[in-house]
Amino acid sequence: MGRWHGRLYATDRARDFDHERDRHVRVRQIYETIDRQPFQWVVVLVAGVGFLLDGFSLFAGNIALPMIAYVYWNEEVSSFRLTCINIVTLTGTLVGQVLFGFLADQKGRKRMYGIELVLLIGATLGVVMSSRGSNGSMSVYAWLIWWRIIVGIGVGADYPLSAVITAEFAPTKHRARMMATVFFMQPLGQIFGNVVSLIVVSISRKSNHEDMIRSVDIMWRWIIGLGVVPGVIALLFRFAIPETPRFLLDIEDDPIKAEFDATQLFGESSMGSELENGMWCDSPPASHASSQSVDIPVDVNPSWVITSAPPTTLNSSWKLSKADIIQYFWTEGNWRTLFATSMCWLLLDFGFYGIGLSSPQFLAKTWGNLAITGPSPPWMTDPNKDPYAMFLETSIQALVILNTGSFVGGLLWITCANRLNRVSLQKYGFLALAALFIALGTVFITIQREGTLAICLYVIGQVAFNFGPNSTTYIIPAELFPTRYRASCHGISAAAGKLGSILVQVFSAYYKFGSSSPGDDQTKRYGTILVVFSVCMIFGAIITHFWIPEVQEKAKRGEIWAGKAKSLEELALGRWGLRSQSVIRSQPSRAIDGLRS
Repeated sequence: MGRWHGRLYATDRARDFDHERDRHVRVRQIYETIDRQPFQWVVVLVAGVGFLLDGFSLFAGNIALPMIAYVYWNEEVSSFRLTCINIVTLTGTLVGQVLFGFLADQKGRKRMYGIELVLLIGATLGVVMSSRGSNGSMSVYAWLIWWRIIVGIGVGADYPLSAVITAEFAPTKHRARMMATVFFMQPLGQIFGNVVSLIVVSISRKSNHEDMIRSVDIMWRWIIGLGVVPGVIALLFRFAIPETPRFLLDIEDDPIKAEFDATQLFGESSMGSELENGMWCDSPPASHASSQSVDIPVDVNPSWVITSAPPTTLNSSWKLSKADIIQYFWTEGNWRTLFATSMCWLLLDFGFYGIGLSSPQFLAKTWGNLAITGPSPPWMTDPNKDPYAMFLETSIQALVILNTGSFVGGLLWITCANRLNRVSLQKYGFLALAALFIALGTVFITIQREGTLAICLYVIGQVAFNFGPNSTTYIIPAELFPTRYRASCHGISAAAGKLGSILVQVFSAYYKFGSSSPGDDQTKRYGTILVVFSVCMIFGAIITHFWIPEVQEKAKRGEIWAGKAKSLEELALGRWGLRSQSVIRSQPSRAIDGLRS
């Protein structure tokens, strides 16, 4: 990015830009100014550091929960408490995704950005300070439930906000790679959480505390609390980031402010010189700028099409907003796109997160060293080892099984994001995951063996997961919808994914891993569940193929290679394209009349 200016300008905005009389000319110039820019590292870092904290918070929580169970519910065999904490965290994430997505479309991206990070930082500190009080005067379980709900809301809010802000600031040619880099911060956050847990457990182990309970209680608080550090750094930048030009144009209907912010943000001179040089034609009279549908021939250059001004938005009266929602989603059929992006995310999370997340017993079973044969506490993997050894092994196993593949898959996606057909990649990624689930399930059902083969299959699965559907389900919803609904639709799609995670948590709440010996019925049962989950991946591929529109030019169904990305304005027209009610003529009427003749 060029120069990053403060928000207080010693310039008379109206005086600097009053020579720009035509709204549509300004809009076109602003879009072209954005598209001329290089890769926007500042935007990526501001959005990405928050996503790093999100990944850290969720993963560190999964690592810390068994420690919490050891400290406070040492003898409890049931994992009901831990399951409830996971479910309320996911529920909070779901609420945050929907709520902040809607608020971002109504109040603005900038106003919401930073608020969710404050929530996340405050709630993380709340989790760290949760306790039983003096002589059991408080319930640590109740405090953990409360604060993890708030953590979830903060994490969830970051999904639509980071995706939409990155997409709307990004030049079209760099949009996919910028969003891929932001999303890559999540597996980096998970690795950061894992490394922190390894360091904390190793230091505590060397300290040789006689009071084991006290030592583990300190450990989990450090593991979770250190995540606040990157959050505070990100917070300083998030309150300084300006509103996106597309929100200022399409929602606030303030092209002068959008143009001024764009020139200041990207370090370019005033775009008014282009108008003075006669580069653009005047737009048609106001009488032509109707929000009603217009009969524009299909051979009109798509670059002439922009959204009407001022549009109906979520800030409009309910009567107008309801009419526009019905028109765009129902009449024009774009509900199918929202349904498809939501269902793909739901099926992905239901199937993939159903394999066990990062529970110690799941990791130990996959590793092949689970040494329990009967009912046991959820933190225990081997009754003959001390807690330090078990927690250290869990962190190492998670680093190999979960983090290695996600890191490699994320890097591959950043490298190939601009070259591959995102919709086809999502479809084939679903099919690859289905094949891996069937292969892994077959291994468990037939030979009932874990270890090297199972680890390799899981790592390959993580690569396919992050190189394919896990990344594309995040990126595509931020591209397909118009500015007035972009954050809301992304939030709904992401919330559907979290609903899938919640459902699978409930589904597998009482599933127990037994002995890892050959012939174990539990191993066969787990293999059967994996095969069943592969059906979710197949349905995800089918929905992707038939209902998710292409987001790149010259892209054909089934082809993995694609051309350059379409602009957000072209994608915002939805399934009707130039026949959408959002379309107006931004060229003189005589130009289109000439095409008709």
